[in-house]
Amino acid sequence: MSNQSTSVMSKPEPTKVASVKSMRIALKLIANDAASLAQAANGANGSLHANNNAFAAIKPCSLAETLGATAIPLEIDVSSLDGTSTTATNLNMSFRDYLAQAIERIEQQQTVLLSHPALPYRLLMMPAIVAAKHRCHPHAYLTGMGEGHELSDAVQQALTQAKRAHVSPTQIDATHCTSYKDKFFELIQLIGHLATRSLPTENNSENNRTNKQYWFSEMHQSRVASFNFIEAEMQHAVVFVQGTELAQASSLLDNTRLFFPISASTVSGIQQQLTQLQSQLNAIINTNTSAAINVNHSTLLALMLNNLNQFDHQAGKAAVIMGNSIETACSEIETMLAMLSTSDTLASSPSEVEYKTPSGSCLILTANEPLGTNGLCFVYPGVGTVYPQMFSQLPRFFPDLYAQLERDGDVKAMLQADSIYADNAKVTDMSLGELAIAGVGASYILTKVLSEYFNVKPNFAMGYSMGEAAMWASLGIWKQPHSMIEATQTSTIFTTDISGRLDCVRQAWQLNQSDDIVWNSFVVRATPADIEAVLTQYPRCYLAIIQGDTCVLAGCEASCKALLKQIGKRGIAANRVTAMHTAPAMLIHREVAQFYQQALHHNEQLEQTAQIKFISAASSQPINVSSLDIATSIADTFCQPLNFTELVNNARKLGAKLFVEIGADRQTTTLIDKIARTSPTVSEPCQAIAVNAKGGDDQTALLKCIAQLISHKAPVSLTCLTQGLANLLASTLKFEVNNLQADATLAPQLEGEQS
Repeated sequence: MSNQSTSVMSKPEPTKVASVKSMRIALKLIANDAASLAQAANGANGSLHANNNAFAAIKPCSLAETLGATAIPLEIDVSSLDGTSTTATNLNMSFRDYLAQAIERIEQQQTVLLSHPALPYRLLMMPAIVAAKHRCHPHAYLTGMGEGHELSDAVQQALTQAKRAHVSPTQIDATHCTSYKDKFFELIQLIGHLATRSLPTENNSENNRTNKQYWFSEMHQSRVASFNFIEAEMQHAVVFVQGTELAQASSLLDNTRLFFPISASTVSGIQQQLTQLQSQLNAIINTNTSAAINVNHSTLLALMLNNLNQFDHQAGKAAVIMGNSIETACSEIETMLAMLSTSDTLASSPSEVEYKTPSGSCLILTANEPLGTNGLCFVYPGVGTVYPQMFSQLPRFFPDLYAQLERDGDVKAMLQADSIYADNAKVTDMSLGELAIAGVGASYILTKVLSEYFNVKPNFAMGYSMGEAAMWASLGIWKQPHSMIEATQTSTIFTTDISGRLDCVRQAWQLNQSDDIVWNSFVVRATPADIEAVLTQYPRCYLAIIQGDTCVLAGCEASCKALLKQIGKRGIAANRVTAMHTAPAMLIHREVAQFYQQALHHNEQLEQTAQIKFISAASSQPINVSSLDIATSIADTFCQPLNFTELVNNARKLGAKLFVEIGADRQTTTLIDKIARTSPTVSEPCQAIAVNAKGGDDQTALLKCIAQLISHKAPVSLTCLTQGLANLLASTLKFEVNNLQADATLAPQLEGEQS
């Protein structure tokens, strides 16, 4: 239904309706097929391109379209509202007046369609009870309106009407907008933000439009926004609350994130598949008369979707081509083919080939059992790996996951959002407890992404230091891991015993509370023997961690520096106060065990993790899944010196081969690779990969991890990729059709102007 339809009702008169009374008004965005998206892209406040904007995440809804077809389209004299009219007709009608007209109709149990011809989305408005009756989930609710000479008065009036006077809403400033079009654009933008749970920002740059920050809310509290504008020298505020309809997940793949898995039973089969893919990509470019940047996106997306659907998980060999453009992908194919043609992989006895590129393309050929078949091990990093703005892109790709996390607990606290996502955030300002909580939260989310969206199930699991606690929390063993957030923030274990004023250290060193302790830890490239040879001379120094070719020395800063000078080594200061893995920590071993003795899930839930062998630094054998055994294991790891080298080698002896780091950044990935290269006791091949990497984007890092899992033949479901790509392809086809229609309409007009 076009938003330019003429209403049968007479022209509305200005109204003074300023109350939503006791009812909530349900709001739903509906795509306007009659409007050109290309035209809108050049309209108010930036682009609405389907590939780049949150509007692409608005799910098509046939029910909403049906309701919209019977709704009353308010007859809007756009020219007068936008200040372009040459007549006096409706000059007194304002944006607020049209909202009031809509509300008046809705209070009569009618459905209203509000729109602007130049914008690609209409706003369907109806009583909330009508939406519920038709099971039409709204994107937002309008719950209150207010006006006054002062903005604060208008906002408070609207909040009181909305029965949310105690709330501090997010302020949406539309006071700079003078035309109906601009105000309506800001309004539908806000509703889009509520649907996508993305925080509105004043800076509407391309970067902000594509990498929006998640709109965190207090636990079990809806997001509330006040939409503020000025008309007739009065301040107006309209209160909106999030609806029950979530935005559609954005596709992990698009025309700038190409992902082509290749499968075959032989190396020559891989070569044939690569050559065929290269021809298909070149054909897309060759069918375009313009430059490669103007490639028909739908053709490329369709090729990628078809490739994913045809991928054979059972084939003996697999490769993945990744790139940010067709040209890059073709170059990746060319390089991989050249590598295959110059190696001995086609000989009767294939050699071991491990091929990876910076773009993410990879190919693993082996005569042995692939590493991912039965040797997949999830590795959980320790404290201090989190970083500012981590995972900022993930919510738009996994909105259902974040919604579920909000239902289960406090996501804002779980990720320590006030610190991690603050402007100019510095993790160095976070306490040990805050770092621990955020680290576990990061691991928890990535575990859910891999296990629930890609169906990746590990055979083994282990943790580095406090990562052992993250392991039990993330893999569905503990029944209520969210309940530990507040406990971690308040427990003396983290606030004063082994951090803060270091009460354990004071007790061990027999110091008073008034005595100063200057504590630090240093990463030093040295063998344990180098340090242990002189360690007894420094009773306030501790060999806390052994990790490959480096060690971590902790304790009195002056003593640590003196020890390092004596052995002729340089240390990198961590500048973090924690006495974990030192002798003083053993003084609270019992308290740590009690803290981590948590209730476990019911047996039905635990059966889903029965295939996992849980490995601890405190034992050479997998840990029994019982509350007491888990708590004791964590306490042993927490309080005793950590030998990560021994933990990795023990995991390999038990059968772990492919280590996947589940957490922020890649703390353990580099360590494991170094340990594997230098271990004299374990000769079995192994490799470590990370799901995330500081400094890169979350999307690419995740795709690179999935690509390597595929090439190592780990069982991976690609449904998440195909579903997202299918949705993107549908919206892209619609976008391209609208553009063609717009071009067809515009061409005769331009021809007439030129004649």
